[in-house]
This record gives sequence, C-alpha cells and structure tokens, in this order.
Amino acid sequence: MTYKWIKTFILIFFFLPYWLQAQTEEELPSKNINEQVQTWISLNSVFQFTKHWSGLADIHMRRSNFANDPSFNFIRFGGRYNFNDNIKLSGGYAHLWLAKDENWTLYLNENRIYQELILADTYPTFGGLFRIRTEQRFFNNVEEGVSLQDDFYINRIRFLLSIAVPFKKGGETSFLVANEVHLNFGKEVVFNTFDQNRFTIGIKQKLSKTWSFDCGYMLVYQQLANGTDYNLNHTIRLFFYSNFDLRKNKGEQIKHIQTID
Repeated sequence: MTYKWIKTFILIFFFLPYWLQAQTEEELPSKNINEQVQTWISLNSVFQFTKHWSGLADIHMRRSNFANDPSFNFIRFGGRYNFNDNIKLSGGYAHLWLAKDENWTLYLNENRIYQELILADTYPTFGGLFRIRTEQRFFNNVEEGVSLQDDFYINRIRFLLSIAVPFKKGGETSFLVANEVHLNFGKEVVFNTFDQNRFTIGIKQKLSKTWSFDCGYMLVYQQLANGTDYNLNHTIRLFFYSNFDLRKNKGEQIKHIQTID
C-alpha cells in the first residue's frame, strides 16, 4: 500500500507542473508584438549660468515607418544643480504629443514632471555614466483638438547606464553603448510594471567645445498597458548636443555631461 502511494506521489510531483503549465497557457491570451522601424532626431542643450546652476532644453521628434509617419513630438525644460563635475541633480517639465493617426487629429497628450540624479566619471580607457530619473506623467487623449476628459496618471522610474570608449586616447570620437530600463508604478498600472527597455549602440563625436552628436541604433522593447501587446522598435538615432557657457566669469572650466534619452 505504501509503495503505491509513493508511486502516485512521484507521478504527481513530476507531471503536475507540466499539466498546470498547459492549463495556464490555454487560459492566458497570446502575446502580440508590433515590430517597426523608427527614426528619432533631437537637440539637447545646456545653458551654464553660474558655477553650480544651468538650464536645460530638449526638443525631440520621432517618426515611424522609417520616417514616413508621425510617432511623437516632445519638448523638455529644466534646471540643473552641479555639485561637482561628477554629480548633478536636475528637475523640470516636459510635454509629449503621441500621434494616433497620420493627421494628428487623434493623439495622446502628456504633461510630465521629472527629477534625475546623474553620477559620471572618466577612467583611463572609457567614460561611464549612471542616471536615475523619476517621472510623474499626466495623460489625456485629444480628438480633433478637443480633450476627451479621460485623464489618468502614472509614475515611472528609469535607470540608465552608459559607457563611451574613445577610439584613441584623448580622441574626439567614441564608441557608445547604453541600456535603460523603465518601470511603471501607481494605481493605474495593472499589467505593465515593466514599461520598456532601451538598448543603444552608436558613435559619439565631438565637433567643438560647444557642439557634439551621437548616431546609432536603439532597440526599444515596450510592453503596453493591456499587458499582452508589445512594441519592438528598431530606432535610428541622431542626437545633437550643445553647451553654452553664459557666465560672466569663464575662468573656471566646467565639465558638461550630456546623457542619451
């Protein structure tokens, strides 16, 4: 009798997980992945007012179907406090228009408040940067210029690690690799605590003391709010960066930090 019970227990122990998995697969909806090619162009500017204080201004445009269809337009403004060359604290406001049709008659309107901490340093063979950014995001759909009054709110936290490796010591051209994870939280978040992951590789080029740019490829894997739909975006990036020193006394040189987005 005991032997039969042992055999029964072994059978249940080994085969029950597979049976449960099969039942779960039948009950869960299928995953839908929307794969597309996009182009993202931006201008990111820093205006140095004093030794410790600077202003920030970004303009972004992303297009879908390579560059044929609208995706979103985005602006961001803020201020930054520079503790030193390696630690910087920023905050500000941003606005995003996410197109839901080709004519911009239906789009998602987003107001965003953000805060971020940047830790950066330069090593003998590469430059490293870590950024943590928190965002309070307020959404509303707009149709034919009229609000649909369906406001909702989401919190998001982002973790970015970026590494730039010069092709030669002291050179103006670097190989760039970065990864950023986005996580959602809040009452409105049910199925997509994981929001997206952005992996970037490219080339970073310094043009002058004021201007630089990076270009490359960014893979964006994003889970949408319903939990079953995903975007897989192959993104061509072209980001321009400018630094304007507006101080009256420019005797002390300040190390500027520009981060990808």
